Amino acid sequence: MHFLVQTKPYPDEAFESYLLRLARDNSYDGYSVLADILWQWLAEQDHELEGALPLELSKVDAYHARQASSFRIRALKLVAQLADVNAGDILALAWRRSNFKFGNLAAVNRNELTIPLELLRTDNIPVCIECLSESSYIPFYWHLKPYKACHKHKTLLTIHCGECHNLIDYRASEAFLECDCGCKLTSSEQLNDADFKIASALASSNSQKIVGLVSWFAKAKQLDVSDADFNCAFVDYFSTWPDGLTVELNLLTNNARLRQLNPFNKTKFNSVYGDLIRDGQIAATSNHKNKVLDEIINYFAELVDSNPKAKHPNIADLLLCTFDAAVLLNTTAEQVYRLHQEGFLNCAYPQKKHEQLRADSHVFYLRQVIELQQAFAAEKPQTKKQFIAPW
Repeated sequence: MHFLVQTKPYPDEAFESYLLRLARDNSYDGYSVLADILWQWLAEQDHELEGALPLELSKVDAYHARQASSFRIRALKLVAQLADVNAGDILALAWRRSNFKFGNLAAVNRNELTIPLELLRTDNIPVCIECLSESSYIPFYWHLKPYKACHKHKTLLTIHCGECHNLIDYRASEAFLECDCGCKLTSSEQLNDADFKIASALASSNSQKIVGLVSWFAKAKQLDVSDADFNCAFVDYFSTWPDGLTVELNLLTNNARLRQLNPFNKTKFNSVYGDLIRDGQIAATSNHKNKVLDEIINYFAELVDSNPKAKHPNIADLLLCTFDAAVLLNTTAEQVYRLHQEGFLNCAYPQKKHEQLRADSHVFYLRQVIELQQAFAAEKPQTKKQFIAPW
């Protein structure tokens, strides 16, 4: 078996778009027809590959495969051979699972771009009619939730069919300029400035810098990235960065002083600032830079400086859990345990013999953690610090 037409992928093309074009160029009615033939052919070539390539276009990308992910990759390499295309060029189009974490959010990677998995659209893919009229393929960034406008033609992406009003998804219709109801798609309206800025950033080489920030902002503000006004709120917030964050933290600090019930050296950090530090990890980039955590550390460094240690505990004596201490120190929980054992970090409560501190144990003073963080210079490139050598 060999394809008569060797369709070449575009560098910025979505994986599903390429497979759909490959099917159409070789006179198949759509991907589902091609997939049915490939299903049988792959099973004949390698019995382990039976079912490795799904029949639904929306499920074909590599990150959808779980236990059989290696079989999915093997199957795609065979498809590349049939298309007479370098396997690496096809795999570069696919989103694959990444070991990198945006805080507690799973990540996927495509050709050196790592993003939180939650930023990928799942139920629809809006399109730019003008782009499709010029080049009949789907760019990968149309699959990203924050990308809501075409940065080339400065129009909002078309989300709904003008006839049936259903969400547009070329993976369901298996056509670029038609809804699955069969109607032709029509152009959309002019965009706002925020949508254009976000779209331009996501389509550029700087996209890695904002994907973590987008997810962090959505989590911190309890917003949905898909909301029409999300990009406006995001751009407004970061246009005066870090003023908005500083105002929010000052409000929490002042409220803690007004509503204080227990001494601050017996008060949990999370009871005042919530999951501020844990959520801050979401704003990381794949090279471990994190402008949100940097500003959080700067804020608490100033807080400690303006509240020196005194006879009576103050706001700088709040208790951090082991996990948050590790985040502020850019190290592991194991290193925090070692720092405690070696006397660098004091425990707020006496520990029983052989007692293992849990990650959620609020036992370390904010003051000491910040001072220890300032005692070590930042490393470039940024990696996890090792304060004390392994056993």
